[in-house]
Amino acid sequence: MPSYFFDSSSIIKRYHPEEGSPWVLSVCEAHPSPVIYLSQLAEVEVIAAIRRKGRGEGLHQSYMDALINMFERHLVLSTPERRSPIYRMIPLTSATTSLAANLCNRYWNVDPFPLRSLDALQLASALVAMSRDVGTVQFVTSDRRLAAVVPLVGMNVIDPAHP
Repeated sequence: MPSYFFDSSSIIKRYHPEEGSPWVLSVCEAHPSPVIYLSQLAEVEVIAAIRRKGRGEGLHQSYMDALINMFERHLVLSTPERRSPIYRMIPLTSATTSLAANLCNRYWNVDPFPLRSLDALQLASALVAMSRDVGTVQFVTSDRRLAAVVPLVGMNVIDPAHP
């Protein structure tokens, strides 16, 4: 069974219904559960995205709060001490940020899109996850800019809207 690294643009589909949500839910709720990696960066990006989408779509604050509470509950259930964590979190260490900086230096001129800073942190986190995993780690993203760079580091990309 493959493992998955979800960036923020894809894991948000577990909490906020949008194109690609059915595929994300099918992976996240599969039995047995696959290993799902997230960057610590997702703790910030997902909450910001839910608030931004809520504001843009006119969602009620209590609904946005419920989505965020569910995400935060899943993070609490993702501690390394748990026998079956929901997510395997990749911390933003100095090694991860250094790797992200190196990725920015390497992929600054990729056509059609250069690698951006937060995308580099996501990609560096995925590479850390890949180094820890004994199997194949699939990179799941809805960000077409990031999806253009991921294969250059030897990872497969899945767009949950078009798996």
